[in-house]
Amino acid sequence: MLKRIIAVAAFTGTSHAISLITISYVLRNLGEEITGMMGLVDSTILVMAVVISFGIQLSVNRNVATQTTWRSNYRLAQSARIVVGLLIIGFGVISYLLQKDITKYIYLAAPLIALNGDYALYGNGKPVHAAMLSFFRVAIPNMGILIASQFVGTNVIYVYMVLAGTGIFIAGMLAAYFNKVKYFFPPRSDFHKVYLKYYKVGLFQVASVLMITGMLTVAKGFYTVAIIGLVYGCLKYFEVFKGGLRILVQAFFKELTIERVNIRIDKVGMIAGGLVSIPFLIYPHTTLSVIYGDAYEGNEAIIVIFGIAMLIATLSTSAGTVALLKKFDNLNLLAYLTSLAMSIIIMIGFSLSQNPEIGIPLGILAGEVSLISILGLKLGGAGYFVQRFKFLFKLIPPLLVAIGLKFVLDNEQIALLLSAAIYSLSVLYFFRKVIFEPVQKSF
Repeated sequence: MLKRIIAVAAFTGTSHAISLITISYVLRNLGEEITGMMGLVDSTILVMAVVISFGIQLSVNRNVATQTTWRSNYRLAQSARIVVGLLIIGFGVISYLLQKDITKYIYLAAPLIALNGDYALYGNGKPVHAAMLSFFRVAIPNMGILIASQFVGTNVIYVYMVLAGTGIFIAGMLAAYFNKVKYFFPPRSDFHKVYLKYYKVGLFQVASVLMITGMLTVAKGFYTVAIIGLVYGCLKYFEVFKGGLRILVQAFFKELTIERVNIRIDKVGMIAGGLVSIPFLIYPHTTLSVIYGDAYEGNEAIIVIFGIAMLIATLSTSAGTVALLKKFDNLNLLAYLTSLAMSIIIMIGFSLSQNPEIGIPLGILAGEVSLISILGLKLGGAGYFVQRFKFLFKLIPPLLVAIGLKFVLDNEQIALLLSAAIYSLSVLYFFRKVIFEPVQKSF
């Protein structure tokens, strides 16, 4: 289990590390507005990707994982996706003419997103290849903005968008090679039939993206770019953490139909959640000071809320994918649409408050609570929560030590590092079987 996770995490972790370093640099040196523009570009890319796939991507993955003949479904999906990609360009042009927002230029990358078939690599049992392509997509624009900012200043947002498109193109070409399929498939005039076939999966997929970074596209109508930039600095860590949970799921996609595998995956997710609780919940001020300097002075609540959301998210690490593989599309649709609606209502409501900076984080937290409540009850009833909370309580002792060190030691940075080390050693000793034993075993 650990070997495959490490191989996938090596690429994914490195690309995310570069992304986090970039955001820290931009927020410190170029300000909250440029950071906000970066967030809006990333958010738009994610929303475009999920609209283009709209259930097709996950359904193809489901077929790849469970059927030996999948290329016909893949060809059908790619032919439909390119049509939607071209339509999105038209939407982007209209949007730009109405708002004159330079971040709308990223809509030109929609066809490249449509032609990228790296999603099929997970179903094909090639998560390491998929993670490598993810590295290219993330690392290229982020490394580019670090270099270009030295020469073009605040105009780096243009460089960021061009390089983002370049990364997507490279990933798409390599994905076609690894999948042993063509890169381009001609558009279909009846593309809408393909999308209507999977509309339930598509709606829940769109909702799942809008509940994380995609939320920024909705928030743009209610919050300033500066507030979005401030939130994005912490939201990116939440996105990376959720991406880490996806590594667990994607690395064992085919095995998730086995219940004991689901529980093992969720337990590993909860162990990770306990670790991030130390910097985000116990030492938030120290964490923000180290990463962003004084940019978050007086706004530590943002990272605390995201820390709680991370911990809650671990309870449903595999739930959505399990429902997908079991073809419980109605359940996913109900869970994600309800949770998205709750997120948006709270986010909009707090935009009118005296502390609007916490509106987006609170909306995302509310969505995670709603999601685990609905999925957990439908997939396993009360037993679902009992089993997971019993394991979560076992992680409390080393976290209590972390709280104690905060009051005992004068240097909080040393206390934070020592707390993380003690926690890591504790879980490696007491839960080594959960982490290291073959995934099919249950503990």
